[in-house]
Amino acid sequence: MKKIIITILLLVVVFSLFAEQVSVRKAMLLSAIVPGWGQAYAHSYTKGAFYLAAELGTYLSWMRLMQETNWAIDEYKDYAESIANVPQDSDKEYYQLIQDNFSSEAYNASVERYARNVYLIINNDPNGYEEYLDKYKIPEEFSWSWENNKNWNRYKDLRYTKQNYEVYENFAVAALVINRLVSAVDAAVTAKRVNRNEEKHSLGNLNITPDFVKNGMKVNYEIKF
Repeated sequence: MKKIIITILLLVVVFSLFAEQVSVRKAMLLSAIVPGWGQAYAHSYTKGAFYLAAELGTYLSWMRLMQETNWAIDEYKDYAESIANVPQDSDKEYYQLIQDNFSSEAYNASVERYARNVYLIINNDPNGYEEYLDKYKIPEEFSWSWENNKNWNRYKDLRYTKQNYEVYENFAVAALVINRLVSAVDAAVTAKRVNRNEEKHSLGNLNITPDFVKNGMKVNYEIKF
């Protein structure tokens, strides 16, 4: 019983005097998962809170920007439907087409000019001309007209607003990635600094191994000068 008590006391002394080194790799991994976690692991709680706050703030901004993008999409779709009778289930290419052209009539006229120059004047290919028109002309059921430049420009502005929000979304995602990278690197630097400070304050290395032959223990203490 006495030997057990002595062993426990020695172990308590060891753990109180010689702190375990902080793993640099673990600190980096933790901060890569959750920014600031590695700093907290390395006992730098203030910096850990800073990186975590930056992460939460950027993430909330990204969520808000995604919502703003969805609202902007709904707004230009509603506008296109009310002004130009564009069905809301139209694809992205169609919404881009009506942004680039004032009306389906103007667009079809440009398609005809291109086909006439290429297939009739240059290549003398009437069949190719008709096939091109069938493929690219807008049929009557999908026709549109903005009526005036004011309506057209308003639609363009709504589309540009949506595109700007998408750009801001990409910036927010990039900021999330950068925050993780910077936090991981800082966690590694912090862990190394903690380990160096612990080495400076270390009193030495104490090793305890049981001696089953003599029913005792071997105590080895090493100190470097």
